[in-house]
Amino acid sequence: MPIADVMRAVTIIGSETYSKIHAAPTHMEKMRELLKTLNSDKAKSALYSLLKDQQIFLVKELERKGVQQGIPRSSGQTSSKLLKIESPPQHAETVQVPTIEQKTEKKQIPRWNKSSKRHGTKLEELLKETDIEKVGNLYFKKHEKYMISHSGSGAQVYIGLSEDGIEVAIKLITKNPKNNKDFENELNHLQDLKLESQYIVRYVTFEVGKDFFYLANRLCEYDLVDYMDYLRVQEQKDKDNALRKIVKEMLLGLKVLHDAGVIHRDIKPRNVLIDVDKRARLADFGISRKLEEGKTTVYTDRAGTRGWEATEILNQSEKGRYKKSSDIQVAGMLTYYILSDGKHPFGDELCCEVNIFKGEYSLDDVRDKKATDLVEWMINKDQNQRPPVHKVLDNPYFWDDKRYEEVIKKLGDRHEVQYYIGISEACKIKKTEKVLPAEAIERACRKQKVKAKILEMLGETEEVQGKTFENLSKLCDYSENYTKGKTFNQWKSELKDRWPDINIDKDTPEDLIGLLRCIRNDTVHNLKFDKERLDHFPDFFISLYRLTTDMGWDCTWS
Repeated sequence: MPIADVMRAVTIIGSETYSKIHAAPTHMEKMRELLKTLNSDKAKSALYSLLKDQQIFLVKELERKGVQQGIPRSSGQTSSKLLKIESPPQHAETVQVPTIEQKTEKKQIPRWNKSSKRHGTKLEELLKETDIEKVGNLYFKKHEKYMISHSGSGAQVYIGLSEDGIEVAIKLITKNPKNNKDFENELNHLQDLKLESQYIVRYVTFEVGKDFFYLANRLCEYDLVDYMDYLRVQEQKDKDNALRKIVKEMLLGLKVLHDAGVIHRDIKPRNVLIDVDKRARLADFGISRKLEEGKTTVYTDRAGTRGWEATEILNQSEKGRYKKSSDIQVAGMLTYYILSDGKHPFGDELCCEVNIFKGEYSLDDVRDKKATDLVEWMINKDQNQRPPVHKVLDNPYFWDDKRYEEVIKKLGDRHEVQYYIGISEACKIKKTEKVLPAEAIERACRKQKVKAKILEMLGETEEVQGKTFENLSKLCDYSENYTKGKTFNQWKSELKDRWPDINIDKDTPEDLIGLLRCIRNDTVHNLKFDKERLDHFPDFFISLYRLTTDMGWDCTWS
């Protein structure tokens, strides 16, 4: 890039060529773009002079190889398939090309607010450079040494400083019609006060040059891919906790977007950054889109990254119909990627898109039952079955022991649970006999107090009683369905075998709600929540959360 900078300065290459060179991801491809323009002696002379000035060892090595293959040193030719550069012909115009040092002057950095641990040494080296560049309020150097990443659009990101000393990551976006639109879009999102959050990358400033937009955000330590490499050397317990924390913070960032009506559209590992406090932040909003007021869908050109697109997007062609649920499915893929140490639930690159399209996945690389259940819920092929982000965040996978105990007590004290024995018997009677709800309860309940409480729950009129009883019947059905095939489907005998002292009412149904009420009573009577008993049933809280969701019960206490 320094060589391309000089050649552009003396008008040997134009803006279009310069932009192509800058966008090329590797040195080899940059050189190929440059060599395409060397169609005159003047251009060849300039490049040869610059190479001798800046890369003398490379020139000597190429000339040495040329001599070994019988090419005279005086010809300036090499055997390289890439660099077929001739030294200037005897009568060719001599081009005076300024050196890199002549082109720029040393810039004075007023101060540096040191923060980064990982990039501190690199920033120190940057400040020692004699040809550091200054664009507006930004200081950096376009050199591979200081390039920290590529964005999905091919834009390169360099480490740098703002004029007031803030450490920044500067994304250089080549000007063209598409990039101009994406830059404006990303800038609008970063400047939106609704998106200000500790879980969203922090915007600093931007500058506009002749060929590039310069977008500066607060410097982060890692992107997710690099951070997972770092975590692989950590203790397993610490690693698991760190990964769970990343998942939650990534989802909290997505919640900020969705609450503001923004669909990200490009969720993937490289777009999750880890800051100096080890906090995950969502980044790269160039192709994000804001929903119109009252709308749930954005109709726009298909965009995103292969392997990280929702099923419904793959089913479409050029135009895409994006919903928040499209983000949820991809966030589910990313959740599995994080927890499985880099695996994709839909397989590798060769079959990934086909499997996403078919809805075929494997979750075998994650052992935590709550985690796999959460991922399975999020990546559902049917977008209408995926949970909104606030329900994802309220999943038992993110609960701590205090929350587990709180759920047991508060749900266990609901009237529907407290009087579940009588309700369950009444529902059985109602299903087999054509009687009114009140009569079914009269026949089911032996205790007058229980009977009176359930009748009070029903209401006074037959219409209200019918609707209320229908809801209670749903509770019994859900409880039965969420018990089938689960680890707790014979919980009475298993609890008695392991904890003989536990008190179990013989009339309690052996289903999900019955177990909930039993554990609630044991917790209250013994003044202690024994989570070990429920750890024996790893899918209990999963099933309980699904039931509360189906019933519309509030399970979101602090």
